[in-house]
Amino acid sequence: MSRPIDILFVASEAGPFIKSGSIGELAGTLPKIVKTMGHDIRVMLPGYGFINNRRFQIHNLLRMKDIAIPIGNSTERANIKSSYLNSENQKVLVYFLANERYFSREGLYFHPETKKYFPDNDERFIFFCRGVLETLKRLHWQPQIIHCIDWQSGLIPAYLSSIYKNDPYFRNVKTVFTVCSLASHASFPKDSYEKSGLPSGMLGTNGLYSEKLNFLRAGLAYADLVTTFGTKAEKGIRIAPQDDLAGVLEQRHSSIVSMNNGMQNENHQELLARKFVDIYRDLVKNG
Repeated sequence: MSRPIDILFVASEAGPFIKSGSIGELAGTLPKIVKTMGHDIRVMLPGYGFINNRRFQIHNLLRMKDIAIPIGNSTERANIKSSYLNSENQKVLVYFLANERYFSREGLYFHPETKKYFPDNDERFIFFCRGVLETLKRLHWQPQIIHCIDWQSGLIPAYLSSIYKNDPYFRNVKTVFTVCSLASHASFPKDSYEKSGLPSGMLGTNGLYSEKLNFLRAGLAYADLVTTFGTKAEKGIRIAPQDDLAGVLEQRHSSIVSMNNGMQNENHQELLARKFVDIYRDLVKNG
């Protein structure tokens, strides 16, 4: 019998806690199925203030308070809460990375009334990506795989390839980056790069376009393996848009795996879970 795999599933939303589209659907269902297959999979989400703590039985982890997260030349603090994704006979542990400044507001990515994207989305998800890694070190739980879903977690593979490259805690961690759409709002001005704390040597290389901080490009360039989920991502990557993503898509072509084939099957969720577990297993075996 194959050995269980330890997996951290990182997303910006997950049903039933919060779901606005395909990210929330994927993150709310896939971990539960993978858990039934015998693997230790956990989920980490932003701790949005509008999620109902009482309804979802979300509790503060007292030993996980005031985690320092660098943002540019300043430091923000994260507090960790926890709950579970419940299925018939399994529970998946869920961590919420909370911060009042970034996540205690209405709306996920944009203001619910104006429909304008929050101007500090760069800082919000820099905080989230860096916070995931700092939280893991405090948890003393070492996943073998960190599975990042879409642009909001795209900096994690870049951090593991740079700032945390020589950290023994992450030495054997492999990353999967799943693209749900080639969102234009994943790109931010050059000064956002300075807030990220990523080394300047990554500018202008195969990773990040020299005039912008593009979360999608970071994930595409530095993840050990990239997968596509959904027709928008599939179409966008197949066409290879003529912008700052085109070069990295061409360069990583052999490391991009479509998860859409066979997804019309009535057991598509189980099929998808098995395909991802096969990917996890290959990465661990070849690591």
